[in-house]
Amino acid sequence: MTKRVNGKQKGNGFERKIANLLSERFAEILGIEQGFRRNPDSGSFFGGSNTQRTATHSMDYAIFGDLICPRNFAFSVECKHYKTAPTFQSIVEHTVKQWDDWLGQVVQDSINSGKKLALIVKYNNVPEIVFLQNPIAGTPESFKYKNYYIYKLGTFLKQPDSEFFTQ
Repeated sequence: MTKRVNGKQKGNGFERKIANLLSERFAEILGIEQGFRRNPDSGSFFGGSNTQRTATHSMDYAIFGDLICPRNFAFSVECKHYKTAPTFQSIVEHTVKQWDDWLGQVVQDSINSGKKLALIVKYNNVPEIVFLQNPIAGTPESFKYKNYYIYKLGTFLKQPDSEFFTQ
């Protein structure tokens, strides 16, 4: 009998993995080992159907997305880990409802936070990819979905530090 996977735990574990990966990648520039961590609310306080709270609550310490990032980090980060990738046909036809839902969520967080969006997606047995609104200069994207540029996460993280932080 196959053991049932707890989706919430799987998602939390993936968020921790990405937080640790970003912490390691930017440890030198930040001067600390753990510059990123999971958002215990996973963006739920201001995200999704709760976006109206941005009009009634202080935004001074608001956290958007799945990760708590340094204040000057240029991206709002959303993380998604699922078992099965969409079909090739749905990708080519730009009809991946799951991606559309996730992108809608991260776009709203991006607008509310005033940061660029980064949607990091992982499917079982497939390397992580990241959706961005703008292309990475001098780097051809892996592919494009609607108005989003999609890269391997490793390619995204090879950008210079200056691309990830605001002044």
